[in-house]
Amino acid sequence: MVNRRGFTLIELLVVIAIIAVLVGLLVPAVQKVREAANRMSCSNNMKQMGLALHNYHSRVGRFPAGVTLGKSQTSGAGWWGGGNVAPRYDNPPNGWGSPTTSYPADGYWGWQMRIAPDIEMDNVAKAITGYGQWPWWAFLPGMTGGSNTIVGQKSKMWACPSDTRGSMAWAEPGSGNLHALTDYMGCPGRDSYKETLPGTGNPTASAAKLPGQDGVLYVNSRVALTDITDGTSNTVVIGERPPDNSLEYGWAWVAWGYDGAGFGAGDMLLGVRERCEGINTAPGLYRASAGATDPTGFTHHWSFHTGGCNWALADGSVRFISYSSGTNVATQINGINVTLLECLASRASGEVFNPD
Repeated sequence: MVNRRGFTLIELLVVIAIIAVLVGLLVPAVQKVREAANRMSCSNNMKQMGLALHNYHSRVGRFPAGVTLGKSQTSGAGWWGGGNVAPRYDNPPNGWGSPTTSYPADGYWGWQMRIAPDIEMDNVAKAITGYGQWPWWAFLPGMTGGSNTIVGQKSKMWACPSDTRGSMAWAEPGSGNLHALTDYMGCPGRDSYKETLPGTGNPTASAAKLPGQDGVLYVNSRVALTDITDGTSNTVVIGERPPDNSLEYGWAWVAWGYDGAGFGAGDMLLGVRERCEGINTAPGLYRASAGATDPTGFTHHWSFHTGGCNWALADGSVRFISYSSGTNVATQINGINVTLLECLASRASGEVFNPD
């Protein structure tokens, strides 16, 4: 009679342990491959936005304004302060809608709306009427209801694939009107303020600030390729910064921002050393974040990728730039330390550095 021998308990435990080790080795490899694919898809999103910016430039002769903000034609006063006095900003790039209005001729919208026809969102671009239309809460033609607001229209291109929350929108309490969110911020340069603060060394909340609005996409900007004398392959125009879980930051299409003057800082625009809540607040440095629950994450560029973010450059290319470029001092200007990423964010400051 033949003896039938089964697994002993020890042998079974050994097999289970071997399987667990193999799974432990396989899962990180799968996650690494998945993240590499997500990072490539994110890069493709930014590539499409970069090409759309160039298509706009071909039509108009310049890049779109970061956000087009109204201003008095007589006093120069801004809608929410500033204008011809601090915090200063230029006149609307296409003028005003009439001789007596403060409203921009082409409406109060941001850079993402201007490139909508080039990213297969032409229905959204056609829905805006320009002069006199207030973005909140205008609806798509013939439609009503929260999900049919113009600013509530989502695009997969606005969401980084590594952000597992997908395409998101903020809902106005009570009405349910939606405002779509984006993981991608236009870059106004160092920050959103033209003004300087005296001092030397590292910038603080009250000292050592160099001029902002030195990039490509800022309030009422009208930057052409010929203005980017630092070189289009050395100048960033779009960077990553996911919304936080409150959904209060990262509004697409148009955004008032958190700077107090309507410059869009913290929503669809963000400088590389942004003073998100005012010129006399501490600058946010390019660095890793604790994630979507980080209460300070809205103040600086970061991503769900490991080690840095994807950035679209003014020549239409996309480059992954490590977080070290946000703290490494590349040079000094007037005794003030300037990081490598600041050099890459300025269009015409004469600093040309390779982040690699």
